[in-house]
Amino acid sequence: MEKVLSGCPNLECLELDSVSGIHRLEISSVKLRGLSIQDYINENPDLWLEILAPFIQNLQLLGYCNEIRIRQGNVASLVTAVLRLTFDFGNHDLEKECNYLKELLHSVAHVENLELGPWCIECLSILELKGWQSPPSSRKFLKLNADLESLDFPGICSILQSSSDLETLVIDWGDDRPREVLSKYTNEDEQCKRFETYNFNSSLLYLKTIKIINFDGTLSGEKSILPYIKYILKKATVLEKFVIAAKLRGRDVPPDYVKMAQEFQSFPRSSAHASVVFSY
Repeated sequence: MEKVLSGCPNLECLELDSVSGIHRLEISSVKLRGLSIQDYINENPDLWLEILAPFIQNLQLLGYCNEIRIRQGNVASLVTAVLRLTFDFGNHDLEKECNYLKELLHSVAHVENLELGPWCIECLSILELKGWQSPPSSRKFLKLNADLESLDFPGICSILQSSSDLETLVIDWGDDRPREVLSKYTNEDEQCKRFETYNFNSSLLYLKTIKIINFDGTLSGEKSILPYIKYILKKATVLEKFVIAAKLRGRDVPPDYVKMAQEFQSFPRSSAHASVVFSY
């Protein structure tokens, strides 16, 4: 790998897929700005892949990349971090997984754009229920890839609480994952009540745009989006646009979507300039 990097001085993007046998990835090139790692396979559980890339601006960790270590100083120029990685809850130590996510979030707390997958959100919820808070960040853009459920409320609260400069929030409903472990820590009714009284402090003062794409939820039940929308409209004082793009189930428009569109429009909002659009 050292020879590949040294022999390609004009390389701008490096993608590693199903890679193993590397335990230190040092990238000193100022031209290489994008690094993507998918499914890092570690044959020695005592060794981690350490990344040192002070000039990269875009980092993606995808799939099973649970033994990669990054320190904030090693990725000082990072602007965008995509953490759509996962552990197997059935075969790994839960405490180890949560500690690993803590390390990752600390290492990317300085990035402007952050994207999280379902595993990250589930671990965030478990950590928040244990009393841990996400580190303060300077991020302005946040994307969450998960079909949110009531059980996800603690994790959402935690990440929003740490995003005081957030301007854009995107939620992609198309990424599904069972909450088998999280359901052991809490229940749906408890989190609905908890979310409605949660104090975000100043975390929504700069939020201008919210987009929910691939939405496939309901008005009630565990996949209800109503608590999220009610609270955000109430707390986002400078909100300009709230867009919900729903999936169509066949050719006919579900009656539930019509009811949702009408109800969303009726919610009180603290921003006089906020528009709410429900499309399908």
